[in-house]
Amino acid sequence: MGGSETEGGQGDGSEDELFNLFRFTTTCLSLGIPKEKVAGDFRHSLEDFRQRGVLPLEELAQLRATTDGGAIEHPAQWAEGFAAGYLAAWAAATLRVLDSRGVSFGRDKHLFRPLNLCTDADLLTRFLDRAVTATHAGDLVAGEPSLLERDGS
Repeated sequence: MGGSETEGGQGDGSEDELFNLFRFTTTCLSLGIPKEKVAGDFRHSLEDFRQRGVLPLEELAQLRATTDGGAIEHPAQWAEGFAAGYLAAWAAATLRVLDSRGVSFGRDKHLFRPLNLCTDADLLTRFLDRAVTATHAGDLVAGEPSLLERDGS
């Protein structure tokens, strides 16, 4: 009955994981655990699901729009803004890691611009992971020529 985890969030595994998170969250609330603690754990779990490919960024944003802060007047616009901010933060984090490690990436359009225009959260996650060990900016995009083609350059 319990589905197994599957790659890419396909099949029963992702639904089972989300349902289990929902059950855990409601159980914690019913046991009187402070809602701030439960909400923090809930958001952390959603982010873990997103990073593992169980939950696409768009669905994460929609869940956050409907569960954060109570009554949001325009959840679709909030979710869109959340997703855009999320992508921008991951791109900035990647560039910050490269910069702090002394890896020159140049502030020209060859990496800086396409990275900041990237709309693929999974790709940005891979770049952030690679930034930790990259010795050249090219290490970041190795095998990912699509990044350099996305901005029309």
